[in-house]
Parts: sequence; structure tokens; C-alpha cells
Amino acid sequence: MADLIPFKGLVYADSLKSSMDRLTTPPYDIISKEAQKAFYDKHPDNVIRLELPIPPDPETPEDNRYTRARKDLDRMISSGVLKIDEDPALYPYSMTFRDPLTGSDRTIRGFVGRIRLEEWEKKIVYPHERTLQGPKEDRMALFKATSCSFSQIYLLYPDAQREIMGLLEKKAKERFRSTDGDGVVHTLSAVTDKATIDAVVGSFARKSLFIADGHHRYETYLAYRNYRRSLEASPNPNAPYEFVTVFLAALEDENLSVLPTHRLVRTLSSEGLSTFLSALESRSTITRFPAAESDRFLSTLRQSSPAETVIGVAVRDTKELLICRLKVERGEGVKGLDTYWLQEAVLSAILGITPDRIRTEDLLRYDKSAPSVLEKVFTNGEYPLGFFIRPVPAKVIEEVSLRGELMPQKSTYFYPKPLTGMVMATL
Repeated sequence: MADLIPFKGLVYADSLKSSMDRLTTPPYDIISKEAQKAFYDKHPDNVIRLELPIPPDPETPEDNRYTRARKDLDRMISSGVLKIDEDPALYPYSMTFRDPLTGSDRTIRGFVGRIRLEEWEKKIVYPHERTLQGPKEDRMALFKATSCSFSQIYLLYPDAQREIMGLLEKKAKERFRSTDGDGVVHTLSAVTDKATIDAVVGSFARKSLFIADGHHRYETYLAYRNYRRSLEASPNPNAPYEFVTVFLAALEDENLSVLPTHRLVRTLSSEGLSTFLSALESRSTITRFPAAESDRFLSTLRQSSPAETVIGVAVRDTKELLICRLKVERGEGVKGLDTYWLQEAVLSAILGITPDRIRTEDLLRYDKSAPSVLEKVFTNGEYPLGFFIRPVPAKVIEEVSLRGELMPQKSTYFYPKPLTGMVMATL
């Protein structure tokens, strides 16, 4: 099934170990413009210059964000800031954090390796989300300019007995440690023992893989692979561009934390609000809370029965919070997801916010923080409606993916995510 290989990581020099907090960043797609600038200011060699460079003004074919990433990459390698490891390795990677939903301390243990790129139809790597074109065009331009992979796609693999991490941790040697802005401690180790690597690689020949985070990048890597093949008369089937760098965690790891991604509706008229509330009442059983009782509202939402389809709604103009038990036929696969029914029975059916419109129009905002949604609706009055989602277990991704179904956009948010810059790879 999955073709896993070790690799010689592109890493920061050992002399910079104590500076990793100032050199690494979160994944590019969750970095705001303000945070982008802050990472630039943290350290002259911060990986932001490679992964998400600030564009010059104006951008030209000769001088743009991607050419600047290439120049900074060349500079960092030639000056010894970055180096390539001497031996192929698999890289155990742990993340120790406080769960935002429960407040409990957890540690996710996985590892970084490279897997052969395969089209979806081969059913080796399974998606669970649709993708948008814009982010893929940006990443493609970066790959072409740098021939480098700076971050990892987050994948899940079945391993109920945790055998893989048991093998790797016996031979792991710590390399780098970094604490991110949320206080999450990221630790990267390396395993170069050939017997251990062979055992792990052999076990993955029998496994299917499920994307937790990184659908856009995976599809872009496939396109980049095809582009690189087109440049060669006889492409090497084991060339670096035939593989993608991934962080792999066990599906059954009880420390996996999947946060809900809430929705904010951008505009709604007062007449539209009245129509919306009437339609929502006819399609659900509603329990109302005043805006001031948000803690009780969120607790009620989280503790609601998993056998029911339940969403929360914040209504700016009425200063109300609603728990809505939707009157739908909850089924298996995607039809067992609150996000599916929010999209089908509420956003599309009542507000006309269809998936096609979401892909082409700026209709929604997404936010993983319930307090942030409450602030944006009630305190700042930026949005007329906010929709709250309950978290889903990681195992649901496997179930939906194996059925060949796709979840609505932003159905899951895996937290935390591996940092960019802990270990990279040339393509």
C-alpha cells in the first residue's frame, strides 16, 4: 500500500538549536499578515522567508515573493544556516499541549517521513475534503521556485497497538525543540538505525493513509511531480519529487485533538434575519440562551447527544444564543456529521449559501475559537450570525474517507499542527 521512505532532512544548524522558537512558524495557511511580519522580525533566518515570504511592491517576474524565497534559501544553505543531514532518517515528532476544549495536558507522538505520491483513485492516500484553486496556484509557484518542501502534510495511519512509535522511540535521538506561540512544545528526534527503519517501512506497505490536514498541498505536490516529470526524457521513478514529506500519527491515538471550525456569516439584512429565524424554527427544536450566558450555552452544546444533529447559533440583532436540534435523518458517513447538515439544511436551504457559492464568493469566515466567534458577533458586531459546531472524533475521517465521501469544507481542525522549519526536504 503506502510506500514510505526515510530521507536526509534539510535542518537548521546545530548551533541554532537554542533559537528554534524564533526560527519556526505554524503552517502557512493559518498565518495572518500581522503574524507574518512578526515572524520576519523574530529572526533574520526565520523560515517565514522561505514558506510565506512578504512580496515586494511592486512584484515583477524578476523580483517577487517566490524569487525572494529562492534567494533566501540559497543564502541560508551557502552560509551554513541550513544543512542537509548526512544519513537518511525517520524523524519522531511529538507535540505536548493543553487541550483547548478539556484543559487536559496531552502529548501527540508521531513521526516525519516521506511517502510516494499517489493519485486518489489508487486508494492508498484518502482525502476527506474538497480543495480550492487559489491556494494550489500559490504553493505551485513556491515549489517551482525553490524545489523544496518546508512543511509537512498531516496524515493518519491505523495502528491500534502503537507498534510503530514503540519501534521508533527505542532508537530516537532528540535533535530540536521549539515552543510555539500557544505554548505547545514541539520536539523533533531522528532515527537512523537501518533495522528499525526497515521494520517501519515494511509495516507501511500494508497501510492506508488518511489526510488530516494538507489537501491543497497534496494535490499541488501531485501537479508538481507531473511538472517535473515533463521536464525529463526518462524520469527517475524514485526522484525526490516523487515523494511528499508528511507527519504521521496513529488514528487511534487518544491524544489526537480535533477542534470544531465554527462559521461566521458576513452579511444578512434585517428582513433576511426574520425569514432565517422563522425557517430555522420550522426545521429544528430550539433552546434559547441570552448572550450573557455563553458558558452555559457552550457547555450544553458540547454535552448534547451524539445521536442528534445539533448546532449552535449566535444572533447579533436579538442578542440570543440558540441550541438547534435539527429535524433531519441522521445517517452514516457524511450524513452523520453536524457540518453536513449545517451546510445542507441551514446554509444552503435557508440562506442560499451553497458550496458552489462558497467556492467563488466571500460569504463565510471560519474560526476555531468559540470565544472569538462570540466576540465578533456580540461585542464587535462584525457578523450577524455565528454557527457553532461540535468536535468530531479523528476516527470519523477514516470512516468517511473509506466510503469515498467528502466532508464539507473546514469540518475538522487538527490541533496542534507540526511547525514549519523543524525538518524540511529538497525536491
